[in-house]
Amino acid sequence: MRRTALVIAGLLLAAATARGIPNSVFGPVFNANSPLNGQELDEVVLGEGIWRGEALPGEWKDEGTVGPSAISHLMARPKLFGREVLLLRAVHRDDRLAWLEATFVDAGSYFGYFDEKLPEGLSQRELREEMARRLEVKQSRFLEGYKESVARLEESIAAVADRARPKQARFGKGRLLRAEPKEWTMDELAIRLFEAEDRLVRVTIAREDETRDGWMDPAFEDEGERDREARLAASVVRDGARVEVKGIETVPQGYRPYCGLNTLAMAARHFGMHLDEDWMAAAAGFRNTGSAAGSNMVKLYSAVAAEAGLSLDRLNRFDEFAVKGALEEGLPVIVWRRFSHQRNRLHDRVGRDPGVELPDPSAAAEQASWPGEDAPLHASVITGYDGDKREFFFLESWGGHDFRRRMRFEEMAATSYLCFVFGE
Repeated sequence: MRRTALVIAGLLLAAATARGIPNSVFGPVFNANSPLNGQELDEVVLGEGIWRGEALPGEWKDEGTVGPSAISHLMARPKLFGREVLLLRAVHRDDRLAWLEATFVDAGSYFGYFDEKLPEGLSQRELREEMARRLEVKQSRFLEGYKESVARLEESIAAVADRARPKQARFGKGRLLRAEPKEWTMDELAIRLFEAEDRLVRVTIAREDETRDGWMDPAFEDEGERDREARLAASVVRDGARVEVKGIETVPQGYRPYCGLNTLAMAARHFGMHLDEDWMAAAAGFRNTGSAAGSNMVKLYSAVAAEAGLSLDRLNRFDEFAVKGALEEGLPVIVWRRFSHQRNRLHDRVGRDPGVELPDPSAAAEQASWPGEDAPLHASVITGYDGDKREFFFLESWGGHDFRRRMRFEEMAATSYLCFVFGE
């Protein structure tokens, strides 16, 4: 009963927070008026042309980079293997298509934040019961669609593969992030079907010579500790008392309770990993409730650090010097903090205009405006600092807001409740 109450409380908090926090949905993909919507792309995807340099069909939007690899996604929802694709990604290396990634089922997109309009006049008990009932119906429908997609994809892929029976592949190092996709071959292509704990169904297609066995970009798979250290250190830009880790790109969380996941995805990409928030949600044990309640995020953070060959310190108190030390080595720091819409508007404004000064952090009125213990919780990525002004620079996982913001050392320390510091 207590766990149910916590889940319901989490849903209410997520819904209340989501209405005010700026999020970008995958709406542009869902709403794109493309001639490729609903069109079968099997002949194109499984044909020789695109793998020998022909352009991919349709409009593709740049999404970011991981080392020398460029990621983009199709602004349409076509079909592959007879099933509608939620999101089709392409990864190019050296201007050559390396692999395609088709997501067919995603619990994060399906459940989003639980913000359905509920009947008025219900007691707290009736409210909880109605939310639980609606959630149960939604979970049942999702699970039914999940199982059907897996079965139909296996059948369709087997029908075109060289052999109907797949082999079991292994992907990833650590237990938490390890996957065991089913793999078929077709001519010179490898087709892998990934399933993730009743949350995610994904197919990757790549030339056999481009298949990977881990999350690291091929450019860094054989990288030693010293080479990795030098690569990350090269991302640091110093200007007097200012230190910034450059090249960290926003991974928008969309209308989902994923700030802790997307900030981790931003750091993972910087480390050289093709690790996305959807797979990490499954690894962390998200429960298809429209909330992060009950997931094991802390364990996930440690697993990602280990996969990247890094250490991780989890600090219950903000340590200014540990944070600055990590940044100076080219390692972003993820902070879980208490969030305020009023403060967010201020940090937005000073981030857009470097000429605007932040208020004096020692003033009583200024400290009173900082979010307190009952404020919503949020995750951000610290990417640099200005020692003279005593300001940290940080990024958010909100689409369309990929500029760095500024916050005084004192406010960051006062409003943070967990700090994740990566290290060599």
